[in-house]
Amino acid sequence: MSALALGIFSWYGFVLPFQDRIALIQEAGFTGTSLWWEDEEEPFPLPKEKMPSLVREQGLRIDNIHVPCCEANHFWSEDKDLRQEIIKKHKEWLEDCARFNVPLLVMHLCDGEDAPAPNPHGLESLEKIVRRAEELGVNIAIENTRRMDSVVAVLEHISSPVLGFCFDSSHHRLTDKEDFRFLRTFGHRLKATHLSDNDGLADRHWLPGHGVIDWSKLSQAFPQAYEGFLTLEAYPTPEEAKGSPQAFLKLAYERINNFARIIHCTV
Repeated sequence: MSALALGIFSWYGFVLPFQDRIALIQEAGFTGTSLWWEDEEEPFPLPKEKMPSLVREQGLRIDNIHVPCCEANHFWSEDKDLRQEIIKKHKEWLEDCARFNVPLLVMHLCDGEDAPAPNPHGLESLEKIVRRAEELGVNIAIENTRRMDSVVAVLEHISSPVLGFCFDSSHHRLTDKEDFRFLRTFGHRLKATHLSDNDGLADRHWLPGHGVIDWSKLSQAFPQAYEGFLTLEAYPTPEEAKGSPQAFLKLAYERINNFARIIHCTV
């Protein structure tokens, strides 16, 4: 496996202006970041359209944009109007990716504790979104959340090269514990990572090593052919939040670098 780029999500738990957060990411040694694709609100408002240029001016690469997911259950709805509206939004976000030269869109297939089971309505919805992605030359990564069966259903139904998945290690620990069959089966379609740790009870988004995830076992299942970013989606513990963002990012870089070494990367 060749060296992988290391990244961290642009929101990492410290309330600072976007430009300051990005600058600290670069200073800590990361080479990329990911963006939550909504305007930032008070106390430091910023339109999302300004974020890509600010990231690149700081010398960082943009791994992906993560789009809002609060209405993701509508993909599977029997209501055609609801499905058309959520499809329309995702097509517009794909067009944003093309406009701002962002190679990858990360999305959820469901939201909440009572997410619907996969069904033909959802598969048809995703097909339409994927076809638009193909036209634009943008990739899509569907993230594993509460229903791994939905991710499996979509990946099995749609074989497009632009469609893959984003592996969230914290979500996986809550749904599949230490069973890595999904990652071994679909690893060739891995397009992004959200790496963080938890206590096995909730989605804590701790740095690797703070929780119960067995990173050695995860590394053994991690696809050797993966060439994307190793990206953290992590926030400080209450104790870490009392310190500086610089100290948190320094530790974050050390932890993701350690994982990169475990999976035989040279960084």
